[in-house]
Amino acid sequence: MPAPLTQEEQNKLFKHIADTHIDLANSQLEATDIHIVSSGFIYGAARFNAFTIASEAKDLKTYNETRQGAVAHYTKLFQNMLEENLDNYQEAFTTPEEPRYSHLVKK
Repeated sequence: MPAPLTQEEQNKLFKHIADTHIDLANSQLEATDIHIVSSGFIYGAARFNAFTIASEAKDLKTYNETRQGAVAHYTKLFQNMLEENLDNYQEAFTTPEEPRYSHLVKK
């Protein structure tokens, strides 16, 4: 069994995993509409999180008892992360120089 990761190592791994998924989503933009990519990304996360919840339940009773709490947990987690990232993008629109993401803004 590998040694437990430090908080710094966990944070680095978390960002690496996220960046890997984002790179894959970005590569899909070459041939697919951004909204389809976004929906697929969300659906994949939902499927994986459902798998995580199911794999941690020892039986159907436990699964049913933890389901609502898990939905609330992941919903709140997604909301917090979405708001944090929207705040980050908002800053790009309020800088005096040309926004970092100006190439993404529809004209």
